[in-house]
Amino acid sequence: MKKTLLFTVSILLGLLFLTYPEITKGKENGSPGGKTNSPIDGSNCTGCHNTSLNNGQGSVMISSNMQNLEYVPGETYTITVTASHPSFTTYGFELTAENGASKAGIFTIVNSSQTKLVNGGNAVTHKMSGTLGSATKTWTVDWTAPGFASSLGTVNFYVCALTGNGDGDNSGDEVHTANIYSVTEQQSTAIEEKEQFFSVFYSDGRINIDATNTIELITIYNINGQIVKSVNPNTKTISTAELSNGIYIVELSDVFNNKSTTKVKIY
Repeated sequence: MKKTLLFTVSILLGLLFLTYPEITKGKENGSPGGKTNSPIDGSNCTGCHNTSLNNGQGSVMISSNMQNLEYVPGETYTITVTASHPSFTTYGFELTAENGASKAGIFTIVNSSQTKLVNGGNAVTHKMSGTLGSATKTWTVDWTAPGFASSLGTVNFYVCALTGNGDGDNSGDEVHTANIYSVTEQQSTAIEEKEQFFSVFYSDGRINIDATNTIELITIYNINGQIVKSVNPNTKTISTAELSNGIYIVELSDVFNNKSTTKVKIY
C-alpha cells in the first residue's frame, strides 16, 4: 500500500513539474530571445503571456546618455530601460538594437546579477533576481555603437516589457512596447559654441585644422575605431606620410571639453 501511494505521489509530482506554466519559468529567467517586437525579431511577449499588446496601466521606455540622440561610431553609451505599473511588482524585458536589416552595436552587461545577453548576444533580458520592483523597475546596459566601417547612420532600439501581478502564472499580466528609440551618427564636422569654432580638412598630404580657440587634444582613428595617431594640441597641420590612403576620423577637444569628430579622406 505504501509503495503504491509513493508511486502515485511521484507520478503526480512529475506531471505537476512538466505542466507547470512555462510563463512562470520564462518570466523569472528572462526572455528566450527574439521577443522585442522589432522588424527583425517579428515577435513579442504576448505569444507566451496570453494578453494583448499595450493594453493596461503599465508602460516601458528607453533612455540613454547620448547627447542629442547622437552617437560617435565605436563609442560606448549607457542604455536604460524603465518599466512601470502603479500596482504591479514583477517586471521583465528584452532590448535590442537594429540598423536596417541587421542587428547593430555590441551590448555589454554591467549588472550580471540582474541582466544577461540573449539572442546570440544581440539582445539583453532580465534574470530572476532582476524582476522585482515597486511601481517601477529599471535596468541598464552598456552599448558600443557600430564602428566607422559598419555604421549606417541610424540605429533603432526596440524593447518589449512585461509587467506582472506576481501570481505565478500569466493571468492578468501586461505586455508593453515603447516608441522606437532612434539615434543617429554624429555628423558634425565642426563645433561652434561659446564663440569657438573648429574645422578640419585634408590637403597636400596633411590634415589641416582651423581653430579659433585652444585645442586640448587631437586624436586620429582608423575606420575600425583604433587610435593611429595622437598629436600635440598646438599643431595646426598634421603630416599623414605614415598613414595609408583611406578614411580616418579626427577628434578634437577644446578647453571647454567640447568635442568634434569628422571623417577625413587621405589620398
